[in-house]
Amino acid sequence: MPTEHATPPYDWVPPGSSMNWVRVGEFGWHTLTLPTDLGEPVLAALRHTTGAVIQEDADHRLSWLIEPKAPAVEHLHERAEVTLSGDDGSFVFVPGLARTHLVWWRVSPTADRLLTPADQLAGAIATQCPEWAP
Repeated sequence: MPTEHATPPYDWVPPGSSMNWVRVGEFGWHTLTLPTDLGEPVLAALRHTTGAVIQEDADHRLSWLIEPKAPAVEHLHERAEVTLSGDDGSFVFVPGLARTHLVWWRVSPTADRLLTPADQLAGAIATQCPEWAP
């Protein structure tokens, strides 16, 4: 469990329990967002291969950090349940490592765990929604 004194591994992660409103794409990652009811089994399927994941309790969604313009997930743009963001003027709340509610790191970023491989994320989504496979 993170503490107030945890040092963020990246300078765009705010200290403690604060939050920053960050433009998606500015720091070398885009996001793929799913409603929590779909995101939970996807996260379980990814297990240790997931990168960092932000949970938003009020909006009931999970956002994965992914490589920019990842071809493996482009086909998901057509799905209303999926939000792909990056280089389009969109923003995301980035929580500090000590946050544990409202907007918080479900899977914290570390020096060796930041981006979820887009092909693995697409595969995990396809196991939950086979009709979404490319």
